Amino acid sequence: MVVTYYLKRPEATSNTSIFARISYKGYQLKYYVSEKINPANWNKNTHRAKGSKNFREYPEFNNRLFHIESAIRNVFRKYQNDNNGEIPLPETLKHLLDIEIKKIQSVKPKEVTLFEYIEKFISRSTEGTRVNSKTKRPTVTNTNKGYTTTLNHLKEFQNIYSKKIDFDTIDIDFYNDYVKFLMHDLKLRFSTIGDHIKRLKTILNEATEKGINKNVAFRSKYFSKLNEETDTIYLNEKELQEIESLDLADNLRLEKVRDLFLISCYTGLRYSDYSVLRADQINGGFIETTQLKTNGAVVIPIHETVERILQKYNGLLPKANSNQKMNDYIKEIGKMLPSLRTTFSQSYTKAGNKVTITNDKWQLMTTHTARRSFATNQYLSGAPILTIMAITGHKTEKSFLRYIKISPSEHAKILKIHWGKTKEMKVI
Repeated sequence: MVVTYYLKRPEATSNTSIFARISYKGYQLKYYVSEKINPANWNKNTHRAKGSKNFREYPEFNNRLFHIESAIRNVFRKYQNDNNGEIPLPETLKHLLDIEIKKIQSVKPKEVTLFEYIEKFISRSTEGTRVNSKTKRPTVTNTNKGYTTTLNHLKEFQNIYSKKIDFDTIDIDFYNDYVKFLMHDLKLRFSTIGDHIKRLKTILNEATEKGINKNVAFRSKYFSKLNEETDTIYLNEKELQEIESLDLADNLRLEKVRDLFLISCYTGLRYSDYSVLRADQINGGFIETTQLKTNGAVVIPIHETVERILQKYNGLLPKANSNQKMNDYIKEIGKMLPSLRTTFSQSYTKAGNKVTITNDKWQLMTTHTARRSFATNQYLSGAPILTIMAITGHKTEKSFLRYIKISPSEHAKILKIHWGKTKEMKVI
């Protein structure tokens, strides 16, 4: 917990109110105390009163602020001790501080509902104050996308089927009915349903850790995220060379996007990382950076293609367009190559039925295709899986192997190469 005092009107010429900004476990509370002070007698660096001939009682004043801060910490600790470590919501903490510090017997705040909690969860995500439980850092924008849609689907389910949804009603029966609603009423893809279940479990886990939710039925093995293997493209080395060989000198817009796309293809960096890459992160033949999504540090050797691109831009990467614009332009580039105008079929489950669609390969290209191409090509080249995972950020070999896209014929080629190496070792 961090308690810092601020003035309500720091530019005032007369006494102004003081409030404590209380930050704890991803929450913030702005709490006004009874003390007031003239800004002329306030030290904005120490957040305390400063001594002067016009304010000789500053030691006593600061002592009162010290005792208020101690009271805030004591109230917080007492609440946790009395509630099995539960973290109080800001409105609950304010209620308790009013009683302890201001001696106000206010009405106890009502318990927060699941929908209210989700709305606060989304607000904290938008404001950048929600902390990822794994990285211990504020969640990034892309991670926060989708929670509003999940909330809307829950509300729609409640309204259509007149089923009350709250913390105490989330159980296996709810899960089965909700999945059926998402699948047959909204006709969502299998994988999209899995995303909504995953988001709901993330919210419920956080609420449970904070002591707000007491119902843990959602942790049952039957309350699981739906998974489905999907067909996704990657670009092989030959296709990447064809993209690099394109003459785009007369189209600087596409040339810049092509070069950034190739950077990702040969580094495995996400759009969110290479779009903000700085010159000081490129040293001695290596790129050293911290991945925004995972907060993991990575060191990546500079491939000869990357080196050529860096020299082209004098060591500085060109400014990236928005991710959506990049996706549009990448498709324009892919359409130029005959090899990417071949068809590619994708199968997935939607509304409970198997669906197969066919597109030209270039139509499926996005910024993420580059990262998947990096992982797949490095695997095919025989690079150690753990080494590739150290760059891509995958935590398990199982998740990595699901991520890369290897056809049966490519698996056969890998096995044949392995046999050849084994034979050579026996000869030696």
